[in-house]
Amino acid sequence: MKRAFHDITNITRKNIKLTIHKSSHRKKLVRWLYEVVEDFEYSQVTFAMAVYILDRYTVNKGFNLSEYQLIGITVLFIAAKFEEPKNKGVADYVEVTDSSVNRKEILEMEREILSSFGFNLDLQTPHRYLRIWYLEKMDCKFSLEERQEILFCSFAYILEKHTCRHNMYWMYLEGIREAEKVLSGHCLSDELRFYIEHNRTTKNLVFM
Repeated sequence: MKRAFHDITNITRKNIKLTIHKSSHRKKLVRWLYEVVEDFEYSQVTFAMAVYILDRYTVNKGFNLSEYQLIGITVLFIAAKFEEPKNKGVADYVEVTDSSVNRKEILEMEREILSSFGFNLDLQTPHRYLRIWYLEKMDCKFSLEERQEILFCSFAYILEKHTCRHNMYWMYLEGIREAEKVLSGHCLSDELRFYIEHNRTTKNLVFM
């Protein structure tokens, strides 16, 4: 887990906390969460849920930059409880932050976030609207698995690009539009390329 974190962020061990905490870019945190999700072998739905909780919490409550990574890793911890059949332990979440947060902080932040929602999270993601028949009807050279990965990458890109204040069905449609551009041979944006290249590498898929 540590190796993946260091390789992904391209920063030295001593600068991990500083870089994540001081960055004003939501994109950095979202991409880091995406890498952690893959490293933990969690689903794309868990990633989307985490971003959804992150956006709703930070928009409604605000946050200090010093807590941004703590909030990020905690929303993933929460999302995994809803979606994953087998969850990582709190120690794994601490480890992937290079111990810049601790167990107590994660559990306290979990209570704070859940309390802000009244312990009633209505979790929605673009993935809930995707149906297998849509993948099957696509007329393209890619396999069913590759089409799904391209769509999931597009959803991740849209989640990065837009905060989750947007309607999830709208975000689903935007993701479909981006995926159709890719499948029809259009050039990739640098932002979408991050997700495509990452999935191709980590899942040994041959496309693009």
